[in-house]
Amino acid sequence: MHPATSDKPTCRFCGSAELHETIGPVLRSGALCSVFFCDQCSIGMTWPQPDAATLVRLYAPGEYRADRGKRFIAPIEFLFELHKKWLIWRINSSMKSGRMLDVGCGSGFLASLFAGAGWDVTGVERDDDTAIHARETYRIAVVTDIDHARGPFDLIMVNHVLEHLDDPLRMLEKCRELLAPGGRLIIAVPNFSSLQAKVGGAGWFHLDMPFHLYHFSEQGLVGLLHKAGFSVVESSHADWIQNIYGWLQSLLNRAGISYNALYDLLRMRGRGISASAWSSLLCCLWAVPLALLGICVERVCRTGGVIRCTAVVADRDSKVQL
Repeated sequence: MHPATSDKPTCRFCGSAELHETIGPVLRSGALCSVFFCDQCSIGMTWPQPDAATLVRLYAPGEYRADRGKRFIAPIEFLFELHKKWLIWRINSSMKSGRMLDVGCGSGFLASLFAGAGWDVTGVERDDDTAIHARETYRIAVVTDIDHARGPFDLIMVNHVLEHLDDPLRMLEKCRELLAPGGRLIIAVPNFSSLQAKVGGAGWFHLDMPFHLYHFSEQGLVGLLHKAGFSVVESSHADWIQNIYGWLQSLLNRAGISYNALYDLLRMRGRGISASAWSSLLCCLWAVPLALLGICVERVCRTGGVIRCTAVVADRDSKVQL
């Protein structure tokens, strides 16, 4: 991790030094991490930030994502596939297919579904090691620097990626440059201001330090999009898989069960779970109705654990109808 040169950081986006520690310090992936939040930008940041060597270790093949490109057991992967197909159906029902850029394409599976739905797809990944599965398995053209992507693109997806980036504003500004007239940016991040996040606290599943370098409220995400030259034309908190699981795992974490034990089980890493954790998981059926109750409250209050925004270039495309 980067050595802290002061007790707390300054805001990356507005330069304010008046950040306050909202979570931490907590031990995650061998490092003590905190979240410092800027009230002016409504964005939090992980502190201290991982250095380059730490990021290489965290994202090593087989660590963050399995070598074969999947994270979960087959039934869970099937649910994610259904959810992704539903997302593509919604997009295709409101715009014609064209050129699409998938920023942080990961395994390439989502990009392959877009390609199968008629889109000409390019992916972006952090390096050749993380791009290899998308290239070899799904034949997706993947660049390892967004500066090498050749626009314009009719659709740019940044799906649960912005929170991982060292410079989110620069990424959004580059997306604006690459977007075709009338094109759309669709971006999803965990909602740091959600009820789920408040209940989960340091045990909130989507906090995911030190992988997540920044933590966005809806106000913070919309403000950053405006700063990058976008207008938000639609926002939603409806992500049934992320919200259901986010509640369930966060409640189990708050109950004191081994951190993310259910997640490790679903990731086919159950052999590393202790016998006490197994028994605790079996006794925690109470968490299911509480998770469903949390989702119902979030739906009413429009404060789900995930924010998904559709944005267009300000002034130029602000009158786009969805």
